[in-house]
Amino acid sequence: MTNKDTVVALAKKIEEYLATRRDKKHEDYLKSKPKKNKQGEVSAGIMIRLLATTKRLTNKSEEIKAIENSKKSKEQTTVEYQIQKYNLLMELIGENPLDNELSALKSEYLQFVNELNFQHQPINWLNEWTDKAKDISFATHVAKLTHSSSKGTSILDSSQSKDSHYLTTSCLVEPEIDTASANAASLPIADVLKIEHDGYSILDCVKSGDGAVFTTFTNEEAQIDRWMEALKQAYDNDTKQSYFLSKQVYFPIADNEYHLLLPLTSSSLAQAIHEEHQIYFDKEQTKAREQQREGKYSATTVVRYPQKAKLNITGSNHSNASSLNGKRGGKITLFVAQPPQWKQQPKSFGHADDEDFLKHLVFVLQDDINELHDYLKLLKNKKLSDSKPVRANAIHRKVEAISHTLFDTVILINQNETENWTISSQLSLPYQLLFEPYRDDESAKAEKVTKEWLSIVSKSFGIFLNKQLNRKSKLNLTPIHSELWAKIFAEYLRIDIATREVSL
Repeated sequence: MTNKDTVVALAKKIEEYLATRRDKKHEDYLKSKPKKNKQGEVSAGIMIRLLATTKRLTNKSEEIKAIENSKKSKEQTTVEYQIQKYNLLMELIGENPLDNELSALKSEYLQFVNELNFQHQPINWLNEWTDKAKDISFATHVAKLTHSSSKGTSILDSSQSKDSHYLTTSCLVEPEIDTASANAASLPIADVLKIEHDGYSILDCVKSGDGAVFTTFTNEEAQIDRWMEALKQAYDNDTKQSYFLSKQVYFPIADNEYHLLLPLTSSSLAQAIHEEHQIYFDKEQTKAREQQREGKYSATTVVRYPQKAKLNITGSNHSNASSLNGKRGGKITLFVAQPPQWKQQPKSFGHADDEDFLKHLVFVLQDDINELHDYLKLLKNKKLSDSKPVRANAIHRKVEAISHTLFDTVILINQNETENWTISSQLSLPYQLLFEPYRDDESAKAEKVTKEWLSIVSKSFGIFLNKQLNRKSKLNLTPIHSELWAKIFAEYLRIDIATREVSL
Protein backbone atom coordinates (compact mmCIF):
# COMPACT_ATOMS: atom_id res chain seq x y z
CA MET A 1 0.00 0.00 0.00
CA THR A 2 1.34 3.41 -0.98
CA ASN A 3 1.91 5.67 2.03
CA LYS A 4 -0.51 8.56 2.60
CA ASP A 5 1.97 11.35 1.79
CA THR A 6 2.78 9.79 -1.58
CA VAL A 7 -0.94 9.29 -2.36
CA VAL A 8 -1.70 12.93 -1.57
CA ALA A 9 1.29 14.20 -3.54
CA LEU A 10 0.48 12.10 -6.64
CA ALA A 11 -3.20 13.09 -6.57
CA LYS A 12 -2.24 16.75 -6.29
CA LYS A 13 0.10 16.44 -9.27
CA ILE A 14 -2.68 14.87 -11.33
CA GLU A 15 -4.90 17.84 -10.48
CA GLU A 16 -2.09 20.26 -11.37
CA TYR A 17 -1.53 18.52 -14.71
CA LEU A 18 -5.25 18.72 -15.56
CA ALA A 19 -5.41 22.37 -14.49
CA THR A 20 -2.41 23.22 -16.68
CA ARG A 21 -3.93 21.38 -19.62
CA ARG A 22 -7.30 23.09 -19.04
CA ASP A 23 -5.74 26.55 -18.83
CA LYS A 24 -3.75 26.00 -22.02
CA LYS A 25 -6.93 25.07 -23.93
CA HIS A 26 -8.70 28.05 -22.38
CA GLU A 27 -5.88 30.40 -23.39
CA ASP A 28 -5.78 29.03 -26.94
CA TYR A 29 -9.54 29.47 -27.33
CA LEU A 30 -9.27 33.10 -26.29
CA LYS A 31 -6.19 34.21 -28.25
CA SER A 32 -6.25 31.95 -31.33
CA LYS A 33 -7.53 32.99 -34.73
CA PRO A 34 -11.27 32.39 -35.37
CA LYS A 35 -12.14 29.09 -37.02
CA LYS A 36 -14.88 28.55 -39.59
CA ASN A 37 -16.44 25.14 -40.27
CA LYS A 38 -17.95 23.90 -43.54
CA GLN A 39 -21.31 25.34 -42.60
CA GLY A 40 -19.73 28.78 -42.21
CA GLU A 41 -20.11 28.82 -38.42
CA VAL A 42 -17.35 30.70 -36.58
CA SER A 43 -15.82 29.55 -33.29
CA ALA A 44 -12.78 30.24 -31.06
CA GLY A 45 -10.70 33.40 -31.59
CA ILE A 46 -12.77 35.04 -28.84
CA MET A 47 -10.47 38.02 -28.28
CA ILE A 48 -10.15 38.89 -31.97
CA ARG A 49 -13.91 38.70 -32.47
CA LEU A 50 -14.68 40.59 -29.24
CA LEU A 51 -12.22 43.33 -30.15
CA ALA A 52 -13.94 43.84 -33.51
CA THR A 53 -17.35 43.87 -31.81
CA THR A 54 -16.17 46.40 -29.20
CA LYS A 55 -14.91 48.76 -31.91
CA ARG A 56 -18.24 48.41 -33.71
CA LEU A 57 -20.44 49.04 -30.66
CA THR A 58 -18.42 51.82 -28.95
CA ASN A 59 -16.35 54.84 -29.91
CA LYS A 60 -13.90 54.44 -27.01
CA SER A 61 -10.86 54.03 -29.21
CA GLU A 62 -8.34 55.22 -26.60
CA GLU A 63 -9.61 52.77 -23.96
CA ILE A 64 -9.63 49.93 -26.48
CA LYS A 65 -6.07 50.74 -27.55
CA ALA A 66 -4.94 50.78 -23.89
CA ILE A 67 -6.41 47.30 -23.37
CA GLU A 68 -4.79 46.01 -26.57
CA ASN A 69 -1.35 47.33 -25.53
CA SER A 70 -1.56 46.30 -21.87
CA LYS A 71 1.14 43.98 -20.51
CA LYS A 72 0.81 40.87 -18.37
CA SER A 73 1.88 41.37 -14.77
CA LYS A 74 4.42 39.02 -13.18
CA GLU A 75 1.78 37.66 -10.83
CA GLN A 76 -0.65 36.72 -13.61
CA THR A 77 -0.72 33.52 -15.58
CA THR A 78 -1.17 33.88 -19.32
CA VAL A 79 -4.77 32.70 -19.21
CA GLU A 80 -5.56 35.10 -16.35
CA TYR A 81 -4.19 37.94 -18.46
CA GLN A 82 -6.40 36.96 -21.42
CA ILE A 83 -9.47 36.68 -19.17
CA GLN A 84 -8.72 40.13 -17.72
CA LYS A 85 -8.63 41.63 -21.23
CA TYR A 86 -11.91 39.87 -22.06
CA ASN A 87 -13.62 41.33 -18.97
CA LEU A 88 -12.25 44.84 -19.62
CA LEU A 89 -13.61 44.81 -23.17
CA MET A 90 -16.97 43.58 -21.90
CA GLU A 91 -17.06 46.45 -19.39
CA LEU A 92 -16.46 48.95 -22.19
CA ILE A 93 -19.44 47.56 -24.13
CA GLY A 94 -21.72 47.31 -21.10
CA GLU A 95 -25.10 45.63 -21.30
CA ASN A 96 -26.25 45.35 -24.89
CA PRO A 97 -28.71 42.46 -25.17
CA LEU A 98 -29.97 43.64 -28.56
CA ASP A 99 -26.73 42.83 -30.40
CA ASN A 100 -27.06 39.25 -31.66
CA GLU A 101 -23.36 38.86 -32.49
CA LEU A 102 -22.28 39.89 -28.98
CA SER A 103 -24.89 37.64 -27.35
CA ALA A 104 -23.81 34.68 -29.45
CA LEU A 105 -20.13 35.28 -28.60
CA LYS A 106 -20.84 35.50 -24.86
CA SER A 107 -22.99 32.36 -24.98
CA GLU A 108 -20.36 30.43 -26.95
CA TYR A 109 -17.57 31.42 -24.58
CA LEU A 110 -19.59 30.61 -21.44
CA GLN A 111 -20.54 27.22 -22.85
CA PHE A 112 -16.91 26.48 -23.76
CA VAL A 113 -15.64 27.37 -20.26
CA ASN A 114 -18.32 25.25 -18.56
CA GLU A 115 -17.58 22.25 -20.78
CA LEU A 116 -13.83 22.71 -20.35
CA ASN A 117 -14.08 22.80 -16.55
CA PHE A 118 -16.36 19.76 -16.58
CA GLN A 119 -14.03 17.77 -18.83
CA HIS A 120 -11.01 18.49 -16.62
CA GLN A 121 -12.53 17.45 -13.34
CA PRO A 122 -10.42 14.40 -12.37
CA ILE A 123 -13.31 11.91 -12.38
CA ASN A 124 -14.65 13.01 -15.76
CA TRP A 125 -11.19 13.21 -17.32
CA LEU A 126 -10.17 9.75 -16.09
CA ASN A 127 -13.46 8.26 -17.30
CA GLU A 128 -12.74 9.59 -20.79
CA TRP A 129 -8.98 9.06 -21.03
CA THR A 130 -8.06 5.85 -19.20
CA ASP A 131 -9.42 3.73 -22.06
CA LYS A 132 -6.90 5.45 -24.36
CA ALA A 133 -4.06 3.71 -22.50
CA LYS A 134 -4.43 0.89 -25.01
CA ASP A 135 -2.98 3.23 -27.66
CA ILE A 136 0.29 3.82 -25.84
CA SER A 137 3.19 1.71 -24.65
CA PHE A 138 6.27 2.43 -22.59
CA ALA A 139 9.19 1.25 -24.65
CA THR A 140 12.91 1.47 -25.29
CA HIS A 141 12.56 0.41 -28.95
CA VAL A 142 9.86 2.26 -30.90
CA ALA A 143 8.36 0.81 -34.07
CA LYS A 144 7.42 4.20 -35.54
CA LEU A 145 11.05 5.31 -35.52
CA THR A 146 11.66 2.74 -38.26
CA HIS A 147 8.68 4.00 -40.25
CA SER A 148 6.39 6.78 -38.99
CA SER A 149 3.27 4.98 -40.29
CA SER A 150 4.16 1.60 -38.81
CA LYS A 151 1.58 0.02 -36.51
CA GLY A 152 3.97 -2.62 -35.27
CA THR A 153 4.57 -3.33 -31.59
CA SER A 154 7.13 -1.31 -29.68
CA ILE A 155 9.34 -3.16 -27.20
CA LEU A 156 10.48 -2.47 -23.64
CA ASP A 157 13.95 -4.03 -23.41
CA SER A 158 14.67 -4.94 -19.80
CA SER A 159 17.50 -7.37 -20.55
CA GLN A 160 20.71 -7.10 -18.54
CA SER A 161 22.96 -8.76 -21.13
CA LYS A 162 26.00 -6.61 -21.94
CA ASP A 163 29.04 -6.92 -24.18
CA SER A 164 31.75 -4.26 -23.95
CA HIS A 165 32.40 -4.65 -27.68
CA TYR A 166 28.98 -3.20 -28.51
CA LEU A 167 26.99 -0.12 -27.57
CA THR A 168 23.49 -1.36 -26.74
CA THR A 169 20.51 -0.15 -24.74
CA SER A 170 21.45 -2.45 -21.86
CA CYS A 171 24.76 -0.56 -21.53
CA LEU A 172 22.87 2.50 -20.27
CA VAL A 173 22.86 2.84 -16.49
CA GLU A 174 19.49 4.61 -16.34
CA PRO A 175 17.90 4.47 -19.81
CA GLU A 176 15.12 6.99 -20.38
CA ILE A 177 11.95 5.10 -21.26
CA ASP A 178 10.06 6.43 -24.26
CA THR A 179 6.32 6.66 -24.78
CA ALA A 180 5.26 5.15 -28.06
CA SER A 181 1.77 5.80 -29.35
CA ALA A 182 -0.42 4.30 -32.04
CA ASN A 183 -2.43 7.51 -31.79
CA ALA A 184 -0.67 10.76 -30.81
CA ALA A 185 -3.96 12.12 -29.45
CA SER A 186 -3.72 9.56 -26.63
CA LEU A 187 -0.38 10.82 -25.28
CA PRO A 188 -1.91 12.85 -22.38
CA ILE A 189 -2.77 9.64 -20.52
CA ALA A 190 0.90 8.67 -20.83
CA ASP A 191 1.81 12.00 -19.22
CA VAL A 192 -0.42 11.14 -16.25
CA LEU A 193 1.07 7.65 -15.90
CA LYS A 194 4.56 9.18 -15.77
CA ILE A 195 3.67 11.58 -12.94
CA GLU A 196 5.85 10.69 -9.95
CA HIS A 197 6.73 11.64 -6.40
CA ASP A 198 10.01 10.62 -4.79
CA GLY A 199 10.70 8.23 -7.68
CA TYR A 200 7.31 6.49 -7.41
CA SER A 201 4.95 7.03 -10.35
CA ILE A 202 1.27 6.50 -11.17
CA LEU A 203 2.44 3.69 -13.45
CA ASP A 204 4.14 2.03 -10.48
CA CYS A 205 0.83 2.24 -8.61
CA VAL A 206 -0.98 0.57 -11.50
CA LYS A 207 1.66 -2.16 -11.83
CA SER A 208 1.41 -2.97 -8.12
CA GLY A 209 -2.39 -2.93 -8.27
CA ASP A 210 -2.59 -0.09 -5.75
CA GLY A 211 -5.42 2.29 -6.64
CA ALA A 212 -5.18 4.35 -3.43
CA VAL A 213 -4.18 7.48 -5.37
CA PHE A 214 -7.58 7.50 -7.09
CA THR A 215 -9.53 7.37 -3.79
CA THR A 216 -8.81 11.11 -3.56
CA PHE A 217 -11.25 11.60 -6.45
CA THR A 218 -13.92 8.96 -5.73
CA ASN A 219 -14.92 6.31 -3.19
CA GLU A 220 -16.54 4.04 -5.78
CA GLU A 221 -14.28 0.97 -5.89
CA ALA A 222 -15.87 -0.32 -9.11
CA GLN A 223 -14.95 2.89 -10.89
CA ILE A 224 -11.37 2.79 -9.57
CA ASP A 225 -11.08 -0.85 -10.71
CA ARG A 226 -12.22 0.15 -14.21
CA TRP A 227 -9.56 2.86 -14.33
CA MET A 228 -6.85 0.48 -13.09
CA GLU A 229 -7.80 -2.23 -15.59
CA ALA A 230 -7.80 0.23 -18.48
CA LEU A 231 -4.45 1.75 -17.49
CA LYS A 232 -2.77 -1.67 -17.36
CA GLN A 233 -3.05 -1.80 -21.14
CA ALA A 234 -0.18 0.69 -21.36
CA TYR A 235 2.32 -2.00 -20.35
CA ASP A 236 0.55 -5.36 -19.96
CA ASN A 237 0.06 -6.44 -23.55
CA ASP A 238 1.26 -9.89 -24.56
CA THR A 239 0.25 -9.47 -28.20
CA LYS A 240 3.27 -8.63 -30.33
CA GLN A 241 2.82 -7.88 -34.00
CA SER A 242 4.85 -6.77 -36.96
CA TYR A 243 3.55 -4.58 -39.78
CA PHE A 244 3.99 -4.49 -43.52
CA LEU A 245 5.98 -1.22 -43.23
CA SER A 246 8.42 -2.79 -40.77
CA LYS A 247 11.97 -3.70 -41.80
CA GLN A 248 12.88 -7.40 -41.86
CA VAL A 249 16.18 -9.25 -42.00
CA TYR A 250 16.54 -12.89 -42.97
CA PHE A 251 19.28 -14.37 -40.77
CA PRO A 252 20.46 -17.86 -41.89
CA ILE A 253 21.00 -20.40 -39.12
CA ALA A 254 21.27 -23.66 -41.14
CA ASP A 255 20.62 -25.03 -44.60
CA ASN A 256 17.28 -23.67 -45.79
CA GLU A 257 16.57 -22.36 -42.29
CA TYR A 258 16.55 -18.82 -41.02
CA HIS A 259 15.35 -16.47 -38.33
CA LEU A 260 13.23 -13.53 -39.45
CA LEU A 261 14.59 -10.56 -37.48
CA LEU A 262 12.72 -7.31 -36.94
CA PRO A 263 15.15 -4.41 -36.37
CA LEU A 264 13.78 -1.65 -34.14
CA THR A 265 15.41 1.70 -33.35
CA SER A 266 16.37 2.12 -29.71
CA SER A 267 14.87 5.46 -28.76
CA SER A 268 16.43 5.22 -25.30
CA LEU A 269 19.91 4.84 -26.80
CA ALA A 270 19.22 7.58 -29.36
CA GLN A 271 18.17 9.88 -26.53
CA ALA A 272 21.34 9.16 -24.53
CA ILE A 273 23.47 9.93 -27.60
CA HIS A 274 21.41 13.07 -28.29
CA GLU A 275 21.97 14.36 -24.75
CA GLU A 276 25.70 13.62 -25.00
CA HIS A 277 25.87 15.52 -28.28
CA GLN A 278 24.12 18.52 -26.69
CA ILE A 279 27.27 19.03 -24.58
CA TYR A 280 28.87 20.40 -27.75
CA PHE A 281 26.50 23.37 -27.63
CA ASP A 282 26.72 24.27 -23.93
CA LYS A 283 28.31 27.52 -22.76
CA GLU A 284 31.54 25.93 -21.51
CA GLN A 285 32.22 24.19 -24.82
CA THR A 286 31.33 27.28 -26.84
CA LYS A 287 33.72 29.34 -24.73
CA ALA A 288 36.47 26.71 -24.96
CA ARG A 289 36.25 26.64 -28.77
CA GLU A 290 36.39 30.42 -28.82
CA GLN A 291 39.51 30.32 -26.63
CA GLN A 292 41.06 27.76 -28.96
CA ARG A 293 40.39 29.89 -32.03
CA GLU A 294 42.06 32.84 -30.31
CA GLY A 295 45.03 30.74 -29.24
CA LYS A 296 44.22 31.17 -25.55
CA TYR A 297 44.33 28.66 -22.71
CA SER A 298 41.13 26.95 -21.54
CA ALA A 299 40.77 24.48 -18.67
CA THR A 300 37.81 22.88 -20.51
CA THR A 301 38.64 20.04 -22.89
CA VAL A 302 37.18 20.76 -26.32
CA VAL A 303 34.70 18.11 -27.48
CA ARG A 304 34.36 17.40 -31.21
CA TYR A 305 32.10 15.02 -33.13
CA PRO A 306 33.57 14.70 -36.65
CA GLN A 307 31.65 13.28 -39.61
CA LYS A 308 28.33 13.09 -37.77
CA ALA A 309 25.01 12.93 -39.61
CA LYS A 310 21.35 13.57 -38.87
CA LEU A 311 18.52 11.14 -39.59
CA ASN A 312 15.10 12.79 -40.01
CA ILE A 313 12.39 10.59 -38.52
CA THR A 314 9.07 12.40 -38.91
CA GLY A 315 7.44 15.42 -40.44
CA SER A 316 6.25 18.46 -38.50
CA ASN A 317 4.63 16.73 -35.48
CA HIS A 318 7.52 14.70 -34.09
CA SER A 319 5.58 13.47 -31.04
CA ASN A 320 3.42 11.39 -33.38
CA ALA A 321 6.18 8.79 -33.30
CA SER A 322 7.04 9.04 -29.60
CA SER A 323 7.48 11.57 -26.82
CA LEU A 324 11.30 11.37 -26.83
CA ASN A 325 11.32 11.81 -30.59
CA GLY A 326 9.45 15.05 -29.98
CA LYS A 327 12.18 16.20 -27.56
CA ARG A 328 14.81 15.41 -30.20
CA GLY A 329 12.97 17.45 -32.82
CA GLY A 330 12.39 14.36 -34.96
CA LYS A 331 16.11 13.81 -35.55
CA ILE A 332 18.54 11.09 -34.54
CA THR A 333 22.24 11.96 -34.44
CA LEU A 334 24.51 9.40 -36.10
CA PHE A 335 28.18 9.19 -35.15
CA VAL A 336 30.96 7.46 -37.05
CA ALA A 337 31.35 3.89 -35.79
CA GLN A 338 34.06 2.62 -38.14
CA PRO A 339 36.62 0.20 -36.72
CA PRO A 340 40.27 1.29 -36.57
CA GLN A 341 41.98 1.16 -39.95
CA TRP A 342 45.38 -0.49 -40.38
CA LYS A 343 47.95 1.96 -41.66
CA GLN A 344 51.31 1.35 -43.25
CA GLN A 345 54.46 2.49 -41.48
CA PRO A 346 55.05 6.11 -42.54
CA LYS A 347 57.90 6.55 -44.97
CA SER A 348 60.99 8.41 -43.80
CA PHE A 349 61.37 12.08 -44.73
CA GLY A 350 64.98 12.21 -43.58
CA HIS A 351 66.19 13.06 -47.09
CA ALA A 352 63.04 14.74 -48.38
CA ASP A 353 62.69 18.30 -49.64
CA ASP A 354 59.71 20.71 -49.61
CA GLU A 355 58.34 19.30 -52.87
CA ASP A 356 58.37 15.74 -51.51
CA PHE A 357 56.37 16.85 -48.49
CA LEU A 358 53.80 18.74 -50.58
CA LYS A 359 53.34 15.69 -52.85
CA HIS A 360 52.68 13.61 -49.75
CA LEU A 361 50.06 16.16 -48.62
CA VAL A 362 48.19 15.80 -51.92
CA PHE A 363 47.41 12.21 -50.94
CA VAL A 364 46.88 12.75 -47.19
CA LEU A 365 44.59 15.78 -47.54
CA GLN A 366 42.61 14.46 -50.49
CA ASP A 367 39.29 13.86 -48.70
CA ASP A 368 39.34 17.16 -46.81
CA ILE A 369 40.27 19.12 -49.93
CA ASN A 370 37.52 17.38 -51.92
CA GLU A 371 34.96 18.47 -49.33
CA LEU A 372 36.05 22.11 -49.62
CA HIS A 373 36.17 21.85 -53.40
CA ASP A 374 32.65 20.44 -53.65
CA TYR A 375 31.28 23.19 -51.42
CA LEU A 376 32.98 25.97 -53.44
CA LYS A 377 31.76 24.39 -56.66
CA LEU A 378 28.19 24.29 -55.30
CA LEU A 379 28.34 27.99 -54.43
CA LYS A 380 29.68 28.80 -57.88
CA ASN A 381 27.04 26.72 -59.70
CA LYS A 382 24.24 28.37 -57.72
CA LYS A 383 25.87 31.79 -58.09
CA LEU A 384 25.96 32.32 -54.33
CA SER A 385 28.37 34.69 -52.63
CA ASP A 386 30.93 33.12 -50.30
CA SER A 387 31.12 36.31 -48.22
CA LYS A 388 27.80 35.76 -46.44
CA PRO A 389 28.65 34.94 -42.78
CA VAL A 390 27.07 31.48 -42.72
CA ARG A 391 28.92 30.44 -45.91
CA ALA A 392 32.17 32.14 -44.92
CA ASN A 393 32.05 30.25 -41.60
CA ALA A 394 31.45 26.97 -43.41
CA ILE A 395 34.49 27.60 -45.64
CA HIS A 396 36.55 28.55 -42.57
CA ARG A 397 35.64 25.26 -40.86
CA LYS A 398 36.61 23.21 -43.89
CA VAL A 399 40.01 24.93 -44.20
CA GLU A 400 40.42 24.41 -40.46
CA ALA A 401 39.81 20.66 -40.96
CA ILE A 402 42.48 20.58 -43.69
CA SER A 403 44.90 22.36 -41.36
CA HIS A 404 44.29 19.94 -38.50
CA THR A 405 44.91 16.96 -40.80
CA LEU A 406 48.17 18.55 -41.97
CA PHE A 407 49.36 19.04 -38.37
CA ASP A 408 48.45 15.44 -37.54
CA THR A 409 50.55 14.36 -40.53
CA VAL A 410 53.51 16.40 -39.26
CA ILE A 411 53.27 14.71 -35.85
CA LEU A 412 53.10 11.23 -37.44
CA ILE A 413 56.18 11.94 -39.56
CA ASN A 414 58.08 13.19 -36.50
CA GLN A 415 57.24 10.01 -34.59
CA ASN A 416 59.06 8.01 -37.26
CA GLU A 417 62.24 10.10 -37.14
CA THR A 418 65.00 10.75 -34.63
CA GLU A 419 65.44 14.06 -32.78
CA ASN A 420 66.85 16.94 -34.89
CA TRP A 421 66.35 14.86 -38.04
CA THR A 422 65.39 17.98 -40.02
CA ILE A 423 68.95 19.40 -39.80
CA SER A 424 70.24 16.78 -42.26
CA SER A 425 67.12 16.81 -44.45
CA GLN A 426 66.68 18.66 -47.74
CA LEU A 427 63.79 20.69 -46.34
CA SER A 428 64.05 24.48 -46.32
CA LEU A 429 64.53 26.04 -42.89
CA PRO A 430 60.88 27.22 -42.57
CA TYR A 431 59.66 23.66 -43.23
CA GLN A 432 62.30 22.26 -40.84
CA LEU A 433 60.79 24.43 -38.10
CA LEU A 434 57.30 23.30 -39.05
CA PHE A 435 58.39 19.78 -38.07
CA GLU A 436 60.69 20.70 -35.17
CA PRO A 437 59.80 24.18 -33.85
CA TYR A 438 61.64 23.39 -30.59
CA ARG A 439 65.11 23.20 -32.21
CA ASP A 440 67.65 25.38 -30.37
CA ASP A 441 70.59 25.41 -32.79
CA GLU A 442 71.89 28.79 -34.00
CA SER A 443 70.18 28.82 -37.41
CA ALA A 444 66.83 27.84 -35.87
CA LYS A 445 67.12 30.47 -33.12
CA ALA A 446 67.88 33.22 -35.65
CA GLU A 447 64.91 32.22 -37.82
CA LYS A 448 62.52 32.05 -34.86
CA VAL A 449 63.44 35.55 -33.69
CA THR A 450 62.02 37.15 -36.85
CA LYS A 451 59.11 34.68 -37.09
CA GLU A 452 59.28 35.16 -40.85
CA TRP A 453 59.20 31.40 -41.33
CA LEU A 454 55.58 31.29 -40.11
CA SER A 455 54.54 33.62 -42.90
CA ILE A 456 56.52 31.66 -45.50
CA VAL A 457 54.91 28.33 -44.54
CA SER A 458 51.42 29.88 -44.41
CA LYS A 459 51.78 31.48 -47.86
CA SER A 460 53.12 28.21 -49.24
CA PHE A 461 50.06 26.41 -47.86
CA GLY A 462 47.73 28.99 -49.45
CA ILE A 463 49.35 28.55 -52.87
CA PHE A 464 49.36 24.75 -52.51
CA LEU A 465 45.64 24.62 -51.57
CA ASN A 466 44.63 26.98 -54.38
CA LYS A 467 46.50 24.81 -56.86
CA GLN A 468 44.79 21.62 -55.68
CA LEU A 469 41.32 23.19 -55.74
CA ASN A 470 41.78 24.64 -59.23
CA ARG A 471 43.21 21.36 -60.54
CA LYS A 472 39.99 19.42 -59.92
CA SER A 473 37.74 21.76 -61.93
CA LYS A 474 37.67 25.32 -63.19
CA LEU A 475 36.92 27.14 -59.97
CA ASN A 476 39.20 29.95 -61.16
CA LEU A 477 40.36 30.73 -57.64
CA THR A 478 42.55 33.84 -57.50
CA PRO A 479 45.52 34.92 -55.34
CA ILE A 480 42.93 36.56 -53.08
CA HIS A 481 41.67 33.08 -52.18
CA SER A 482 45.25 31.94 -51.67
CA GLU A 483 45.75 34.76 -49.17
CA LEU A 484 42.55 33.76 -47.35
CA TRP A 485 43.70 30.12 -47.02
CA ALA A 486 47.08 31.36 -45.76
CA LYS A 487 45.45 33.63 -43.17
CA ILE A 488 43.25 30.84 -41.78
CA PHE A 489 46.16 28.39 -41.77
CA ALA A 490 48.45 30.88 -40.01
CA GLU A 491 45.95 31.17 -37.15
CA TYR A 492 46.08 27.44 -36.44
CA LEU A 493 49.79 27.17 -37.22
CA ARG A 494 50.57 29.50 -34.31
CA ILE A 495 48.36 27.43 -32.01
CA ASP A 496 49.96 24.16 -33.14
CA ILE A 497 53.52 25.44 -32.71
CA ALA A 498 52.78 26.87 -29.25
CA THR A 499 51.13 23.61 -28.18
CA ARG A 500 54.05 21.44 -29.30
CA GLU A 501 56.64 23.71 -27.70
CA VAL A 502 54.78 23.73 -24.37
CA SER A 503 54.35 19.94 -24.40
CA LEU A 504 58.09 19.33 -24.31
